[in-house]
Amino acid sequence: MINYYCVNGKIVKAENAKLKVTDLGLIRGYGIFDFLKVEKGIPLFIEPHMERFQNSAKEMELELSYSVEDLKNMVMKLIVKNDFKKGGMKIILTGGYSDDGYLPSKNTNLVILLSTFKVPTKKVYQEGIKLILHKHFREISTVKTTNYIVPIRLAKAIKAAKAKDVLYHWDGKVSESSRSNFFIVKKDNTIVTSTNFVLHGITRKRTLALAKAHYKIIEKDIALRELKNAKEAFVTSTTKGALPVVAVDDFKIGNGKPGKVSAHINELLQKQGKDYIKEWKNNKCSF
Repeated sequence: MINYYCVNGKIVKAENAKLKVTDLGLIRGYGIFDFLKVEKGIPLFIEPHMERFQNSAKEMELELSYSVEDLKNMVMKLIVKNDFKKGGMKIILTGGYSDDGYLPSKNTNLVILLSTFKVPTKKVYQEGIKLILHKHFREISTVKTTNYIVPIRLAKAIKAAKAKDVLYHWDGKVSESSRSNFFIVKKDNTIVTSTNFVLHGITRKRTLALAKAHYKIIEKDIALRELKNAKEAFVTSTTKGALPVVAVDDFKIGNGKPGKVSAHINELLQKQGKDYIKEWKNNKCSF
């Protein structure tokens, strides 16, 4: 059970964690966040996540007076206080209490939440998922904002299509899913991933670094027509690892079944996660 959250650097009981209704995150939807997994009480790959969080704050011109180490310490204190072993951690920065109800305040609000979530089952990895196409692109692709209006509004359409998410495209090119980066695998096992209008996810970065030892990697725009010629496709994210995509709208990817490359990438990501935990424990980090 999660009994505590962190608000503006202070750990408070969950029932007492609150912000005023005049917060710019509520009245204008202006805010950023980052999300990472916690395994065995260890926040996986926290350093790159907190670096991205700082970069998002800078890009959105939101005041953030905490270093990566400060943020890391807050996260760990919250994990220890809750005796939290497994789940997710979300760190949020809002525009604060704006004087004019429009522009961000110098006193932004920082909130850290812990939560449980369901990971895809083994069956999902064995069967793969379906995505539906939607014409849209990420407006500020370098920033992980709290704006999820598009996929939430499409939730009913996604469910009706028996899909798991959307796949954004624009001007004949594929970009990303709403909460994942997107990859295709060509017939020669070359892995291709989009570059424009995409958030460069932490798991995307890990995937590229791990895959280059085994496969040729190309970062470029993916044309819609390339989907029909792909041997495999998969998405990557913090919660999914590498998850096979076997259909987009009404057409199959490859033979319509998960392929060996996406399975291999997922194995590499899982191993790296286990190695991270071992290294963390060997360093005997304590907070």
